Amino acid sequence: MPGVSEVYTVTGEWDFVAIVRVREHEQLADVVTQRLTKLEGIERTQTMVAFQQFSAHDLEAMFGLGVEDRPT
Repeated sequence: MPGVSEVYTVTGEWDFVAIVRVREHEQLADVVTQRLTKLEGIERTQTMVAFQQFSAHDLEAMFGLGVEDRPT
């Protein structure tokens, strides 16, 4: 589907996470309200907008605190 770049199955409240990549907010509204919600089996959606992307190096620096001190 145009605009959808990745889809993941997940656990928890939702069954899938779809990564939508568009240039304009209006395009996001079109993908979600005109395309995704029209698919058979889609009962509801929740849209979240990402503002910043982090590299693997950034994530390790944020969440890897103290990991190097643990015995292996």
